[in-house]
Amino acid sequence: MTGVHIQQTLIPPAGPAWTGSLMGTSIIAALLSIHGANYPAIAFAVLATGIFVVTCYGTLRYRTPRLLPEHMGPWGMFAMGVISLGTAWTTITGDSVYQLITYLTAGLAGFVLAINQWRKFAGSPNFQWGLALVVPMVAATSAAQLGFITLGRIGFIFVWIIGVPVFLYVYLALMCGRANIPAIVGNTTWIPVGVVGQSTAAAQLLFSQDFGLLYASIMLPLGAAASLYALYHEYRTVRRWAAYNPAWWGSTFPVGTMSLGTHFVAVSTGNHAFDIISQAALGLLIFNWLLCVIRWASWRLNHEAETSQD
Repeated sequence: MTGVHIQQTLIPPAGPAWTGSLMGTSIIAALLSIHGANYPAIAFAVLATGIFVVTCYGTLRYRTPRLLPEHMGPWGMFAMGVISLGTAWTTITGDSVYQLITYLTAGLAGFVLAINQWRKFAGSPNFQWGLALVVPMVAATSAAQLGFITLGRIGFIFVWIIGVPVFLYVYLALMCGRANIPAIVGNTTWIPVGVVGQSTAAAQLLFSQDFGLLYASIMLPLGAAASLYALYHEYRTVRRWAAYNPAWWGSTFPVGTMSLGTHFVAVSTGNHAFDIISQAALGLLIFNWLLCVIRWASWRLNHEAETSQD
């Protein structure tokens, strides 16, 4: 019984804490559509919509976490998940209404979430601190695609001012030994990679071609280095088959943003090599998504078996 209780403490109820799965599933749908796999894209979009419905139900039923600064991370994921879902359906159908609705709601709310997060950072330095801070960058890409260039640029600059320094601070804390990353949250090391990928995509759409390419030439190598660091920690998490918890899904959406960013660089330059990189990143994203699903299924089976024995 003790083992069951310990595992249950890691499993929050349905709600914002689990929207890493919504983010990852939605961006897979969008990327599959971008790369021409329309039917699988629709399947993932439908699945993401189901996750969204369950999330909304759980949020209304359990009312957790509360809208406090120390709990802004899950709410930031919820906002990004909603934005990603709208983008996925717009990419698949060509109808901008989905993206417009999600941008005007979750996208603009991201500024409020980010400011609220700055009021308090709980615990020792960790990458989850940045989840709510990067919502405006995710929204910036949608803003550009919808023609809200000024709003998109504001979000882009806003995240560079309040979000990027936080990630740099966490990396510094790790280097100085003032923070550590247990295997159970190893996949959260992918979070900064998401800033690189998403901002690279946004830069191609919001600014001149010269600036966009200069930005990509600087950020993509940094993203590659951050990805290697994240892969090391993901390997630790998978090797130890760490207890299932929301952090597992941290390895999905950020990888998708790298795929998205390199795709838009390919469009900007006309260089197909970047689209090959984009497709490779999509392959890694799907692999990581499957790992999360397998870990969830494993937890579910073990949980039911232990519960029946008790």
